[in-house]
Amino acid sequence: MFGSLKRSPRLGHWNGRPHHLRRRKHLFPVLRLRDRAVRVRFGLILGTAVLFTVAAVLLGPSIPFRTGEVSARDIRARVEFAVVNEAQTEQRREELLDVGRPRAAVMPVVEKYPAGIPLVKRGQPISVSQIALLLDEERAFRQTRSTVDLLCGLAARFGIHLLLCVLVALYIARFQPALAQNLPRLVGMCAQAVLTVVLALMLSRAPWHAGAVPLTLTVMVFTVAFNPPFALLMAFTLTLVTNVAMAAGVEDLLVTVAGLATVVLLLRNVFSRSRVVQVSALAGFAAVGMTIAAGLLTEQTGRLIVFDSGRAFLWAMLAGFILMGSLPLVERFYGVVTDVTLLELADTSHPLLQELIRRAPGTYTHSATMATLAEAAAEAIGANPLLTRVGCYYHDIGKMLKPHYFIENQTGENCHDRMEPALSTLVIIGHVKDGVALAEQYRLPRPVIDVIQQHHGTTLVEYFYREALRQQEENGHGTGELEYAFRYPGPKPSSREIGIVMLADAVESASRALPSPTAASLRKLVHDLVMKRLLDGQFDESGLTLTELRRVEESLCKSVIALFHVRIRYPEPVAAVA
Repeated sequence: MFGSLKRSPRLGHWNGRPHHLRRRKHLFPVLRLRDRAVRVRFGLILGTAVLFTVAAVLLGPSIPFRTGEVSARDIRARVEFAVVNEAQTEQRREELLDVGRPRAAVMPVVEKYPAGIPLVKRGQPISVSQIALLLDEERAFRQTRSTVDLLCGLAARFGIHLLLCVLVALYIARFQPALAQNLPRLVGMCAQAVLTVVLALMLSRAPWHAGAVPLTLTVMVFTVAFNPPFALLMAFTLTLVTNVAMAAGVEDLLVTVAGLATVVLLLRNVFSRSRVVQVSALAGFAAVGMTIAAGLLTEQTGRLIVFDSGRAFLWAMLAGFILMGSLPLVERFYGVVTDVTLLELADTSHPLLQELIRRAPGTYTHSATMATLAEAAAEAIGANPLLTRVGCYYHDIGKMLKPHYFIENQTGENCHDRMEPALSTLVIIGHVKDGVALAEQYRLPRPVIDVIQQHHGTTLVEYFYREALRQQEENGHGTGELEYAFRYPGPKPSSREIGIVMLADAVESASRALPSPTAASLRKLVHDLVMKRLLDGQFDESGLTLTELRRVEESLCKSVIALFHVRIRYPEPVAAVA
């Protein structure tokens, strides 16, 4: 009645389980231990946790107390111990020396402290002598601990560090997949984290108490190199690691987190080197405010609050000055570019741009015009407009080596009229490779080199491709498969900024070829170019969404229509009648 029922070919691939259950095994790809890359990253996590633990054991302070600090509770002896009273012993020796007896005849005066006796009373500032007494009690307590107790304490520290490292690893796997796949950057990040903890523990000792310097510096570097959410997570992680190693109280945790969180939240765009110092100063004020609040809450002395506040502000400023001087090293090490470097590259006095202006003025004019189009489009979707503009300036620098092979630099005969389409295509495609070589020679940042290398993606050199098809049809050889030979080698755009540069390049070039550009024809041109590259898969790896592409298209239409605005035709002067 209904004819033969055909089984869908897709049913053969379904095992009857719901789709959400079949996908569950892919939720945590980091747990696939059979993968060698995953095992390497797990080893990196374990190694970082081990190094944190070693640093905490070897460099952590013996006691979590400072001179002048007011304890909120009585500090009592945990074990019975004895201390030689050097002052009384010396006094007795002097007395025996006066009566003619030898000093060696005097036995040292030993003071015994039973377990539970108060060593420092609550509300009393800790003196220098009491710090020495607490150190003696700590040494005596460690001597009473068995090997099992020491191993348990070590395992507890390692467990805390391992859990923190796993938390960071899960965040990276979930929200930073590019970082998770880049093993050198992961190793560099872990090495910097371990070095930060080591320096923080070493500098936290009296009298400097400068552990905030490496912490603030590292968090600022992570904010510049990665993104604020990841930097905030690392700030909490490093603060917890150092606080656990130092057995510090909650008030120390609050002061450190206040300064680091302020740095992360305010250090969004480093458009000048002074911006780093400004942010560090604001972080210092935040740390000062939290220091005063925590000091009043724990009833510390005014002298200690003033000293701690001054140190907090001074160390935050010092971290800012250090980063200001080392910013180029940070960019080179992590392969990032800040607005400071981009503003320097945007200056037309740059040697590479000056050479482009001299050798290929038409290409420079094209680049400057499309930079105006691309920058507005980047602002429309919240991308980096400065990186987009600088990328436009340098995207065609490879053309300066053969400027007369490109139409914008030609003033007469077209060189390609005497060349085969395949050879012309090689020359046209070669400007990308030449541009990358020039960029590396002038040591341009990696993101700018990516713009040069990817701004054409794998698009088709359409003019010469169609010319080759026409010649084959005329020679009777058939069309064949020529498309692959006439495509750019890629890769496709890997960021939103590069995708915008690709579209701005196509729109600026194609709009110049319109015989009589109008608003309607320009809108149709922009829409056709966007759809052609979208259907060609050029934006598959760029991260651009359809909503963002629509906004980019609207911005490009608005800008290119303004570029071809109509001027009033002024009447020619009438010749005077004799």
